[in-house]
Amino acid sequence: RPPRSTPKPSSAASDVYKRQLQSATRTARRSLAARALPPHLETVKVDVAKGDALLLDVREPHEWAAAHFASATSAPLSALQQGACPKEALDATKRLYLHCAAGIRVHPAKAALEALGCDDVVALQEGISELYELGFDDLAE
Repeated sequence: RPPRSTPKPSSAASDVYKRQLQSATRTARRSLAARALPPHLETVKVDVAKGDALLLDVREPHEWAAAHFASATSAPLSALQQGACPKEALDATKRLYLHCAAGIRVHPAKAALEALGCDDVVALQEGISELYELGFDDLAE
């Protein structure tokens, strides 16, 4: 018995679906844009802007090269685990906020930084995409 073929949607139905999807996407983006930055991220933003803290991006170099925040410093997890750390991150007077792609690598990065003697380290749960969508910072040029 030959396989049953699934009928292709008509062009008009396909166009309607595309318009609905585009509309839903625009609505979701407007909704995200209208959301205020959560208080803990406002604190991060202010601390970094005042120079009281550093935002460390613990993603790997190829991810950093693709896109990164203007206010971030690169500190790849692989380097941290080998004991290498940006010099400015070892300033005991600054809090270190960590971010990655999805909020997962920040935890082993936090442990690595603490092993290097950093006492005030905060792992952010939000990844770079979510932070960007929330309007946390601009991407570097």
